[in-house]
Amino acid sequence: MKFNHRLPTQRMIEKLKDCHEKQLKSGNGDPCLQEEMKGALAGLYKRGFVETKMHDVKGKRLLCLFVTDSGVQFLQSVEKK
Repeated sequence: MKFNHRLPTQRMIEKLKDCHEKQLKSGNGDPCLQEEMKGALAGLYKRGFVETKMHDVKGKRLLCLFVTDSGVQFLQSVEKK
């Protein structure tokens, strides 16, 4: 996959941060749903900051998103600035 090296928008950064916090709070890595990332999903995926997996949620099989190691490293670099 070819990665996009442009900086993400502020909206994308906020969505990524929210998703990562949700995963950390749950302790078991609860995924973010596609609806929660609306408007930022494609850009974050192209940059390699989120990955998608099919996951069972409340008895339904849904496309879920997880923050990648690259996404976590990006968030850490943004917080240091």
